[in-house]
Amino acid sequence: MMRILIPVLGFARAGGYRVLSELANAWLRAGHEVSFVAPATSGQPYFPTQASIHWVDEDGRNVDSPHGKGETGLGNLRALFAGIRRLHHDFDVVLANHSLTTWPTVLARVPRGKRFYYIQAYEPEYYVLERRPLLWLLSRLSYALPLTQIANASIYRHALVRPFAIVPFGIDLSLFRPKLSSQRQPSEPLIIGTIGRSEPQKGALYVLKAFEELYASDPRHRLRIAYGNLPAGWSHPAAEIVVPSNDAELAEFYRSIDVLVAAGTVQHGAPHYPALEALASGAALVTTGFEPATSENAWIVPNRDATAIAEAIREISTRPDAASRRSNSGYEAVQAFGWDVVSAKMLDVFAKDRENAGLDPRSEKTQKENRS
Repeated sequence: MMRILIPVLGFARAGGYRVLSELANAWLRAGHEVSFVAPATSGQPYFPTQASIHWVDEDGRNVDSPHGKGETGLGNLRALFAGIRRLHHDFDVVLANHSLTTWPTVLARVPRGKRFYYIQAYEPEYYVLERRPLLWLLSRLSYALPLTQIANASIYRHALVRPFAIVPFGIDLSLFRPKLSSQRQPSEPLIIGTIGRSEPQKGALYVLKAFEELYASDPRHRLRIAYGNLPAGWSHPAAEIVVPSNDAELAEFYRSIDVLVAAGTVQHGAPHYPALEALASGAALVTTGFEPATSENAWIVPNRDATAIAEAIREISTRPDAASRRSNSGYEAVQAFGWDVVSAKMLDVFAKDRENAGLDPRSEKTQKENRS
């Protein structure tokens, strides 16, 4: 059995937190012990987890429950540092998972063979240097800290300063699955889907422009936008906003569309949940190039090119056989991303690094008993 501690500065709806909850659940199913440590200023996890949670105050002491308000900056870092320093002796692994959680992990003097950094994105790109220089610097320097680095894709190789293992993101294949229906015919209306995001780098603007072009030539087209978050003032009579309240409803969203467009403008080649979820759900995928999309299972289009997006969707609309072949190929590709497979790969990295560091869980337990 392995004992794993996951420090977070707070729980949120971003996909990275789903990864942490699902990894924890998979490790628990496999018989391991998993706990989160989080400042009490956080709210409850949005993505359900069976792992225990140590809610800590700014001195690192356990409190009964979170209150979801209060300090959100240095106070949270101080709370996490104190919590990790108090708790890490009870665990074999401390898994930092965000650039800002690496600092309290290292400063809490977690032994070298026990501290890991799971990199799910190159985070400095999300902090504008001119407006948030300190966060940008802390994020950038986190990759030079002495933790064993585990990335979810090789795209980050240029940014990291030491060899790293690769463990991909995962998906619940029992939840995200294809719809049971006959193949769409060219004469039937096409339902286009996208994830609404207001950040320019998410590329939603190009999806909207492509849809306007498609609708102008064929008003049978429909657009479904998950979560909204559209540019101010944009609306369309053939567009519908869908707001899933959980992953089950999000999976239904994917099964309700014929094609998903993921048109992000940065970090091409990086893992991308909408791309993975669309392929697992049997939707045709048009993307600017995110893992696990390839030319065999998706339509890869140039960056910031609404016309190219519209052309790809026209091909999907008029060639359902080709769309079906690529969708089938995509479904086969996502089988390697099941949570049990992914979580086992991560455990292998933990075990190998601990072995290289000469750490034996039995000796650690004896040391703890001697201290007490």
